[in-house]
Amino acid sequence: MTGEIFLKKLLQSRITKRYVFMTFIVVFGSLASIYFVTMNVLNDSVRSEIEYRNELLSKTISTKTSFMFDKMINDIRVISEFVLSNSKENTYFYQNEMERLVSENPLYLFIDVLDESGNSITTIPNVKKSAPEDVNKILERLKWAKTFYISNLLTLDDGRKTIGIAFPVLDDGGQYQGAILAYVNLNILSEYLSEGKIGSKGQNILIDRNQTIIAHTKEQLIGETLKDHELGQMLSNYRIGIWEGLLFKEFMLASYRPITLGGLGLIICESVDQAMEPARQVQVLLFKGFIIVVFLTYLLTLFGAFRFIKPITNLTNQAKEYSDGKRTDFELLHTGDELENLTKTMASMALELKNKERHLFYILESIPYGIITINKDGRIVTFNKGAEELSGFSRTEAIGKYIIDLPLKKNEADFLSWRTIKEGKEINEQESYIYDKDGRKHDVRIYSSLFSGEDQNILGSILILRDVSDMKKMEEYLKQSEKLASLGQMTAGIAHEIKNPLSIIQAAAEAIQLDTQDPSFIQEMTEDILETTDRLNQLLTDFLNLSRGESEDELEKVDLAAVLDELLGLLKNNFAEQNITVSKFFTAEEAFVLATAGKLSQVFLNIIINSLHAMDKGGQLTVRILDNDSDWLVEIKDNGLGIPESEIKWIFNPFFTTKKEGTGLGLSIAYEITTQLGGTIQANSDISGTVLRVQLPKFNEERWA
Repeated sequence: MTGEIFLKKLLQSRITKRYVFMTFIVVFGSLASIYFVTMNVLNDSVRSEIEYRNELLSKTISTKTSFMFDKMINDIRVISEFVLSNSKENTYFYQNEMERLVSENPLYLFIDVLDESGNSITTIPNVKKSAPEDVNKILERLKWAKTFYISNLLTLDDGRKTIGIAFPVLDDGGQYQGAILAYVNLNILSEYLSEGKIGSKGQNILIDRNQTIIAHTKEQLIGETLKDHELGQMLSNYRIGIWEGLLFKEFMLASYRPITLGGLGLIICESVDQAMEPARQVQVLLFKGFIIVVFLTYLLTLFGAFRFIKPITNLTNQAKEYSDGKRTDFELLHTGDELENLTKTMASMALELKNKERHLFYILESIPYGIITINKDGRIVTFNKGAEELSGFSRTEAIGKYIIDLPLKKNEADFLSWRTIKEGKEINEQESYIYDKDGRKHDVRIYSSLFSGEDQNILGSILILRDVSDMKKMEEYLKQSEKLASLGQMTAGIAHEIKNPLSIIQAAAEAIQLDTQDPSFIQEMTEDILETTDRLNQLLTDFLNLSRGESEDELEKVDLAAVLDELLGLLKNNFAEQNITVSKFFTAEEAFVLATAGKLSQVFLNIIINSLHAMDKGGQLTVRILDNDSDWLVEIKDNGLGIPESEIKWIFNPFFTTKKEGTGLGLSIAYEITTQLGGTIQANSDISGTVLRVQLPKFNEERWA
């Protein structure tokens, strides 16, 4: 019973089927090739022999037929010599000779002696004559040819078909005096042809000059025409050869040749089935041997499969059980060959794979992030310890479920890993959230990517979840601290800037109180108070404009190049006094933006003034306008004292300054104006100097219109 089960499994095995199929194909293909080659050689050999035989037979029969007609011509030629004699003895002689010929040679139907006018002198035996019209045609030919003539098919008055062999009667001067006309018995001629036919299905055919059958092994076909048949046409052209095709509604193999005597044509043929019968018998014998060999090969193949594939099937089953997790190692096959070595190798690989899986498991468990892998269907395959702690779900609750079945999100569209599988979009880093088992929300950073096999087919995706809730709180604390620091710095700056003007006002007011009699002194103090008040008012106005971020000016089309040229022209004396060299590099003669000329001048003036203060001992100032796709980029670079790395991030904050004197509002105002115009401003600094880059959108005619 066990053997039957194994045999059933063996026959169901794909490797068994493949082995049997391949063996069968090889053997069948080889035998079939040998069979077809043998049959082709045999058919060619048999056909060649048949063609040679038929050709030889046609030559023999044509010679015999020519001999019979030649003998009849000689017979009537002898008789013709006695027809003109007036002696009774000679007349008696040729009449007796005619009777003897007709009686001894069954080919003679009858013989007729005609005079010069075509009238019958003697007929042996005494029978009805043929149609006068046919005879007249023969006699007309004899008159001018003066030699024998074999006619085409004739029909006698009684309906019998025949051909005529005529010989002229000539006098001593060679003048035509009459003729002897012998009519041939076509039935006897057909019997003579039948004696040389090939087998039961052979046919011998004799045709006249009109391609009409005058003799045939089947006498009922006498009188049929082959004028439109290929054989008749070839014989009319005096061709000799072998032909195969349809003749009298049957496929025939024929040898054909013309007979010079009388312009006749001879066809020796037999059916293709009869001709190839010897080859067919050999073919049947070979086919039976072919079937026996194929059957034996199938049995031997099954035996080989049972003998050699059994251990392979055993090993395959072990591998499947190992894949399904039903076994952890491999049993050795004691075959004493490569299969035994293969089982040892697979057992070693299984142990190594187990160790690698354990190693990978420990790595995943030690990573402090949640790591989840899902297959291409969206089912969870891996759920590490970090994922358990973050989500509150155990791996037994998660593994095997669809990722969208875990309530980590409020709706399916928020599952980024699911979108990664469905849309093939990987996520490098993205801020998101999840809900744990208890419904608590956690801020996370998500990384999601696809992984594929060696054939580049997508196997699934991996999802990495990093809890950043505490980091978010720290960032909020830092932002709040920065705001407080900026507010404190701003407050200190305002207090410092207001304190000095107030001190001046206070001192002036006290001086007026002490000396109210001197008008010029009072006037001077009053002007100081007004000047200081204006300065304080301007300071507060700039601060209010900065805080409101409003611009009351109407925007217009402004050329950056023109604004910078004008500023550099106004400041050329300052550059000369401080020994500063200015270099310009404009990629375009005109660089239009949407702004106001006053605001742009304020931006670039504040930047250039800062550069002048940084190069109090001289230096190089470089101003460049660059085309940056849809924006214009203005670079202003100096090689003065750089700004420390710890302070450069504060330079655009109000009231922050690195100079001993100054309000610290210049760059903050430049930053505010640039932002209002839809641009950006950046600063970079090192020991070689400082560069500020202002980027503004290009003027767009269509958008402005």
